[in-house]
Amino acid sequence: MKNSTLYQLSAMLLVLTTASSCKNLVEIPESKSQIETTTVFADSTTASSALLGIYFTMGTASNSVQSGFKYIALYADDYSYTAALAGITAFHQSIVQPDNTQNAGLWNSLYSAVYQCNSLIADVEKSSALSPAAKKLLESEAKFLRAYAYFYLLNLYDHIPLILSTDVNQNKGASQTDKQTVYNQILKDLLEAMTGLDQQSTGTGKARANSLAASALLARLFLYQNNWSEAERHASMVINSGVYSPLPKLEDVFLANSKETILQFWNQNGFISDAAQLVPASATVLPQYVITESLYQTFENTDGRSSKWIAANQVTSAGTTKSYNYAAKYKNRVANTARPEYIIALRMGELYLIRAEAYARQNKTAQAVADLNILRNRAGAGIIEEAISNEACLQAIAKERRLELFGEWGHRFLDLKRTGQLDAVLGPLKATWRPEIAKALPIPNTEILYNTNLIQNYGY
Repeated sequence: MKNSTLYQLSAMLLVLTTASSCKNLVEIPESKSQIETTTVFADSTTASSALLGIYFTMGTASNSVQSGFKYIALYADDYSYTAALAGITAFHQSIVQPDNTQNAGLWNSLYSAVYQCNSLIADVEKSSALSPAAKKLLESEAKFLRAYAYFYLLNLYDHIPLILSTDVNQNKGASQTDKQTVYNQILKDLLEAMTGLDQQSTGTGKARANSLAASALLARLFLYQNNWSEAERHASMVINSGVYSPLPKLEDVFLANSKETILQFWNQNGFISDAAQLVPASATVLPQYVITESLYQTFENTDGRSSKWIAANQVTSAGTTKSYNYAAKYKNRVANTARPEYIIALRMGELYLIRAEAYARQNKTAQAVADLNILRNRAGAGIIEEAISNEACLQAIAKERRLELFGEWGHRFLDLKRTGQLDAVLGPLKATWRPEIAKALPIPNTEILYNTNLIQNYGY
């Protein structure tokens, strides 16, 4: 392992093991609505350690963001749930309540990252020891991570407080901010991150954001805001850079440092924190999270994604054997340093889909089809003819997004939500679906009790 990778490991472990006692590191507050710090960074090593701690929060810490996002796959129609934990069953039934601990864990993980970013930015600005170049790099990465966290907070909860400071008194009474203001802040952070970062990632691998990661998230942001020309432009920046192409084989997409990975969240042992829940312990064990039949049947017979990214267990019960499909994008259930896997935060597959949709929304159907066919050719699914109608092209894009991005970061739920199809698609599938109410998760009760200025989402 290269020295820079060893440094990242040491720094992350340092953050985790000493954050509670070392006054030179950013401390994660006990309350999720405030942060206190007297830190003034004395050198770039301490500051970088704190920054890597934020990446760790976003990726693989206990109750991590990605762990929470398997529940969003349940909330939509990617996964079914075979176990009996009430809080997780509520996600499967799309009836999450304000006292749901899994929902609170997701909210808290995202805001914990936000608060750490705010603290780091404030401390970097106060430091007289850091060079201007070091300050620019640290602030740019922190702003990217803050934008990443706020993107999900806004799109999952709809009505959220916009916290940009570390002032306890100000934060503990913060009211919710209108959505456009939050979007504007995300945009501001990403534009500043893009201009403040180099195209070359810091350190070994792809575990820290570069300017292309900021462009990739900007492309997604503009797609969600129906700004098709800017979505196309930023997606093209990433695609045309040539840094992440050609696309790797399906079986290599989710390996650490995969060619198509734009940003990944590092972990120590080469397997993601969700592995024990997503990957069964043996070939005959009933998977906890099962690929829904509606998703599985959407794959065409020749589509390699159904065999490379989905596996099946044969489970015998009461003398009857039944096949259960489960997600196998990530395959490591235990430590694997020979073929490690890190959580992929951004990858090229999504960028081709963003650009395809941006093209199609601008009636550039031929270009949209060309981008879709790049992914379909890799999957062995066959090509789509350029002569299809624009409406058929948009339908094909929606289908490809479901097949390419299933189980990843809540894409299915967020796609149905942003296109206004949640009730039409999920309503018939779930007897407990609540139109209009279910489009946003509830604000956790603990947050409303702590901050009486917060207003619960509609219907809860």
